[in-house]
Amino acid sequence: MSEGPILTGRAAIKRANNIKLLVIFLWLMAIALTAVLIPVHGWALPAVFGMIIICFAYLRDQIILQSTAVEVCDFYAKVHELDNLQILQSERPYSQILNNVLDLGRFDWAVLFLMDFEKDSFVAVEAAGIELNRFAAVNFDQIASEPGLDDVTLSFRLLEHAFKEHEFRGALAGTTLVCNHTFYGCMMVGRYDNDSELSEEDNFRLEILSDQISICLHNYRMHKEMALRAEDLSERQIQIQRELEMSRIVQEGVMQREAPSLPGLEIATYSRPARFIGGDFVRYVEKPDVGRLGILIGDVSGKGIPAALVMAVVVCLFNEKTSLDIPPERLLADINIAMKQFLGARSRFNSSALWGIFDLTRKCFCYASAGHDFPLHLDFRKNGIKELVSTGTLLGIFNESEYQSIEVPVDEGDKIMFYSDGLVDFFEYNLGHRDGYVALKNFLLERRTKTSQEIVNEITQLVENATEPTKDDITVAVFSIANLT
Repeated sequence: MSEGPILTGRAAIKRANNIKLLVIFLWLMAIALTAVLIPVHGWALPAVFGMIIICFAYLRDQIILQSTAVEVCDFYAKVHELDNLQILQSERPYSQILNNVLDLGRFDWAVLFLMDFEKDSFVAVEAAGIELNRFAAVNFDQIASEPGLDDVTLSFRLLEHAFKEHEFRGALAGTTLVCNHTFYGCMMVGRYDNDSELSEEDNFRLEILSDQISICLHNYRMHKEMALRAEDLSERQIQIQRELEMSRIVQEGVMQREAPSLPGLEIATYSRPARFIGGDFVRYVEKPDVGRLGILIGDVSGKGIPAALVMAVVVCLFNEKTSLDIPPERLLADINIAMKQFLGARSRFNSSALWGIFDLTRKCFCYASAGHDFPLHLDFRKNGIKELVSTGTLLGIFNESEYQSIEVPVDEGDKIMFYSDGLVDFFEYNLGHRDGYVALKNFLLERRTKTSQEIVNEITQLVENATEPTKDDITVAVFSIANLT
């Protein structure tokens, strides 16, 4: 509804006040002029009285105009209150709407007929100034079932039927309630006085009221739908949160969080998903009696629940087939075949992985990689960083893939850092380094004298205290060769 009429009414009030002041001024001038001219010119008396009469006529008209403008302003202000949120949220919004109709339209009674969208029926929902049960016997369904009737025609037929059924006396009127091309129903109003008729002003008021009531009904329906949707979304969110929590618990069972304890090796691990759960994984296999320990680290493509599910598959296949007596390249080849068979030919998931075995007796580390990020080998004696380069395709791409085992010597004081690409991205996007890979190598080199746990603790603090969320899952494992004697 536009505020034009209200603004016009306010302007009329201001104009009426100005004219009233002018008329009063002229009236006072006429009195003063009468006192001056009557002793000198007796003929001036009729002219002065004529001027006074004209001034009073203007004053009367302006007072009427002012009162009308005030009434118009009050009417439109109350009309605009019909779609107030407090009315929409009240226990009986329809009752308040009809009470406003009686007040603003100066009617004796009103009945509201609305469409029941769920049942596709037409019912009398509220009445004011008249008993609602008078309309209970009106068979609207029979009329509503007639074919070829649009909403507007139907509403007038229903109103006509109601008029005829009850033989109403006095002034009667009906109006349709349509908003945003949606038919909400219709409304009957009337007066009990048999001699009265609805004037043009009454019809105008009814038209304005019906437009605003249509908006009110539309807002009321939208408000209820939004409340139901919000409740539904809240329930769904709770259910999703429960499912995510269960998924996290399952993943923690699959994911080996605690590093093993092996004489001669100090191990520290940290992992954090970008979302509630992720696709990074770390697993260990140890044989302390022979001084051997295996590590599997990998990163499933994607994030969230799908990546976590595929990660669980890879880890389960690894647990089934792993052995420290099998060469690394053979183990990765077997896992690749099993993963492809398990996920099927249509699967687009893949995973990087690196499987390596520390042999403290032989002072070496033997590994094979399926497209995983190169581990960093810190040579303590030479004070340098070497990349443990390897070749091999990602798991789950080809039905069969070949991998290569590589053996490197290790010595006391050496460190090997295993990580996922999320850590490299973190150094770039969150810490602002141009090359995250180079920054990570410098980070490790600068901490050559620190323990594995101290290095991992620093990385943990950096990640946990970051102001921006991480873009990818982050996993890091640091091995320190402590004692080979």
